Amino acid sequence: MLESLRKSSTGIVAKILMGLLILSFAVWGIADVFRGFGGQTLATIGDSEITVPEFRQAYQERLQQISQQLKRGITPGQARAFGIPDQLLNEQLAEAALNDQAKSLGLALSDEEIARRVQANPAFHGPSGSFDPAYFNQLLRSNGFTEARFVAAERGLALRQQLIQSLGGGIEVPQVLKDALARYEGEERSVNYAMLTPAALTAPAAPSDEELQKFFEARKVAFRAPEFRTIGVLVLTPEALASSESVSDAEVEAAYNANLSTYGTPEKRVVQQLVFPSQDEAEAAAARIAAGTPFTDIVTERKLSAKDVDLGNVSRADIIDRQVADAAFSLPAEGTSGVIAGRFGPVIVHIGAITPGSVQPLAEVAPAIRAALQVNAARRAMLTTYDSIEDERAGGAQLAEIAGKVGLKLQNFDTSIQGQAPGGTAIATFPARSEVLRGAFSSEVGAENDPVQLPQNGGYVWYQVDEITPPRERSFEEARAQVLDRWKQDQAAQALDARVEEIKAKIAAGTPFDQAVSEAGLELRAANGLRRGRTADGVPQDIMAAVFETPEGGVGSAMAEAGESRLLFQVLRASVPSTTAATDEKLVSDLRQNLQNDLMTEYLVELQARLGARINRAALDQIVGTDAVN
Repeated sequence: MLESLRKSSTGIVAKILMGLLILSFAVWGIADVFRGFGGQTLATIGDSEITVPEFRQAYQERLQQISQQLKRGITPGQARAFGIPDQLLNEQLAEAALNDQAKSLGLALSDEEIARRVQANPAFHGPSGSFDPAYFNQLLRSNGFTEARFVAAERGLALRQQLIQSLGGGIEVPQVLKDALARYEGEERSVNYAMLTPAALTAPAAPSDEELQKFFEARKVAFRAPEFRTIGVLVLTPEALASSESVSDAEVEAAYNANLSTYGTPEKRVVQQLVFPSQDEAEAAAARIAAGTPFTDIVTERKLSAKDVDLGNVSRADIIDRQVADAAFSLPAEGTSGVIAGRFGPVIVHIGAITPGSVQPLAEVAPAIRAALQVNAARRAMLTTYDSIEDERAGGAQLAEIAGKVGLKLQNFDTSIQGQAPGGTAIATFPARSEVLRGAFSSEVGAENDPVQLPQNGGYVWYQVDEITPPRERSFEEARAQVLDRWKQDQAAQALDARVEEIKAKIAAGTPFDQAVSEAGLELRAANGLRRGRTADGVPQDIMAAVFETPEGGVGSAMAEAGESRLLFQVLRASVPSTTAATDEKLVSDLRQNLQNDLMTEYLVELQARLGARINRAALDQIVGTDAVN
């Protein structure tokens, strides 16, 4: 969530739209170093200014991100060697240049549009799935933002996007390039091929202990035990809080009665409805029906057909007019009502056949209803619990202590970065698996991490690293089973490669491809109309790249089935379409985007040359030389 907030409030347009952030100071240039700067000014470009405090904060955040990725601290010297200060300053100069240009062009955005953008941002949607003002304000406060600062940043981002989107709108891909793409995309090939699997080979004899140990010693690094981490995970979901919510029997019964149709099949009736133009005519008809005149006679006298009055076999909920529905479902079969004050005039209804409804008794569904009501109540209480957890974390409490206070269970996992237990089995129930593992293996023991939001129910997952077991060398005896498996795989791979080369040599000596394949005991298959980047029924995708790298008439091979098998093929025909062939529109669109990115790079270079960048090198050196995180 914090990352989403940062992206929304400080997103760098160059990072969003293209990889322009590798621009060097050779592009931006450095002008006056000391003259004309205020004490808190780090750099200026045009009328825009980058201050020392905002750069220092951004620089510290960048170093922390890189330290997490490297799983160790980074020194000021290492940061300078990596070029991190220059890269970050280039990003901010690019953003400032676009801000300055947007201002000079008079670009603007209404408050209503900014409000719409904020409300549409899923990072600010609460448990209900829609924008939550209280949650938005709480999130801003917890991450050190004021509403005014965030709105200003969002407005700047929107204006920069307007400027960038206006630059490449008229770009078109040259026809000569479209023609080349059409030929490349439309080229088709036909092949004969065969699959060689380990099953077609004789299994090798079992290795001796000496051979196996020698194999192990030559590949020790492949059998190292990976790093394991003990991770504490605290999950906050409506389901986790549900058991603590109290729901009375009366609430369960009320929910049952309000949703009876959910718990069975509703009663249905064949209903006919006769609407009259006036109350007097309706009462006269009702009196005749009461005296014995059939309802159908009244319908015929009014020159109406059955379809004019038939509502069909309907449930109570199917009848829009509640007065008519109530009357229709209070009559017996073949019963006729009196005059009803309907929404569209006086009405008389007649009931035909009745199909009784079936409803599960309350006792059968009460547990499910209670559980659903508890989850709904917990969903409303979830933000309060979230705030309590964050308050406790701000006070320095650990997750185990917090779990006890808020009535949740702390889960502990000993896991590798692949989500496997020390025994090698996958951990099946790992909350927010990919996000938590990625974050935990970039964190330190006891470090505080931002929670992960669960998309399916709006819940949250907090995690912390309690212990790190570094990777280590396994002994031969400990790794024996893995070593034997790897030895067998290597032997099979070598045998497959040797067999493929043997068949290739035979073909090169003059044996036709189909004959060589047949003599090797392999099944010959054919595939026609193969095209780059397209799937073909029954044709292994492993073969595609190699096929288009092999000339017509040539023989090639490729790995298949994750390297466990080999494909042997011969290109029979290769056909290239004419230059008038249509080009794939998606590919043209991708090329157009690349051209737009190139144009944007040129534009930024020209904009810098016109605006001029001035950097307070002394202030920059002070920040990157003494304020780095060790």
